[in-house]
Amino acid sequence: MFFTKVLNNQVANGLKQLPVHKRVQMAYDLHIPNKTVNPNLNIRSHEPIVFVHGIFGSKKNYRHDCQKIANVTHTPVYTIDLRNHGQSMHALPFDYETLAQDVTDFCEDHGLKKVNLIGYSLGAKICMLTMLQNPDLVRSGVIIDNSPIEQPHIEIFLTQFIKSMLHVLNSTKIRADDKDWKSKANQAMRRYIPNGGIRDYLLANLINKVPKGYKSPVINYDDGYIHFQNPVRHMTEVAVKNVSAWPTEHVKGLKFEGQVRFLKGTKSAFIDEKGLEAIKEYFPNYSLSELNATHFILNERPQEYVKLICDFIKVNRYKSLQEHIRHVENFSSAELEARHNAEHERQMEELRQLTQTTPTAEQVKTIDNLASKVDLSATERQQQQNKEITV
Repeated sequence: MFFTKVLNNQVANGLKQLPVHKRVQMAYDLHIPNKTVNPNLNIRSHEPIVFVHGIFGSKKNYRHDCQKIANVTHTPVYTIDLRNHGQSMHALPFDYETLAQDVTDFCEDHGLKKVNLIGYSLGAKICMLTMLQNPDLVRSGVIIDNSPIEQPHIEIFLTQFIKSMLHVLNSTKIRADDKDWKSKANQAMRRYIPNGGIRDYLLANLINKVPKGYKSPVINYDDGYIHFQNPVRHMTEVAVKNVSAWPTEHVKGLKFEGQVRFLKGTKSAFIDEKGLEAIKEYFPNYSLSELNATHFILNERPQEYVKLICDFIKVNRYKSLQEHIRHVENFSSAELEARHNAEHERQMEELRQLTQTTPTAEQVKTIDNLASKVDLSATERQQQQNKEITV
């Protein structure tokens, strides 16, 4: 098996084995909308946004863009570090099924429901798989320049990325206390990556200090040299083969019926005709926007992609509110009465139990809260009856 081969090759190359963890704790940042935008905002939104980065990226890459999205949409945005990235755990497996489960576990662990997923590149495929396998968890998705198919043609680019990073680590031996460590690393990487923007993207993971909060089982950050936050030496095989893959057999026949917006770079080959056919198959309610950019849309067209995301989130939220209103208006007076009566009786029974003895200070708060709900329930019933009489 490929997984066993990876572990054996790590040992053969004199490397410590990456540990195997079915579940990992992922590091994350929470971008809360500025209070000046909406001071009455309840930040515990039922439809939060979760942003998933690309290969060798991290939650820090687009933090300013995510803060803008939070402000404009009045919605909290969670940015996560995938396993083997940023400040999250270094561990195998590293495949789409595991990574999608990591995202699902993160949402469940943090009580996030009906999330809006935004994924870029590697993160885009992870989000697509999450939507297909856990449709009830997701409200909508924004997929940035990727499609749900196998893409062997990108393996050459992934190989170049890894070669450039290994060259910085193995050939240059740049000291952590060298004041020019960043520029020297940039120059060393130029041999494999002539594009300055791509170099900046990869070098954002390079550090010269021991990272806070997580100790890698395979990287000695305290040896006096610069290091990437990714276990690059251990990812040579898994990153190339698994990132270009797609678990076709695992999602056969699955569809996500929610709204999904795809953003495509006009100079990128990540969404081709074959990819578009797969998108139509898996995501029947998709829409597509094109931007004049390569695969690195987020770096080349930051304002445009942020606006497209914000517009999509706001319009989709408006549609969901309309559906909810139509759903409520379809209830008859008898149905509403039955629902109110059942909830009213449950609340009254809880009140009776709480007031049988002298309540604690905490129970007093609960009693006040329940009492207000009971009053509100009666008011809502009266308003519905008045509405029907007027009609």
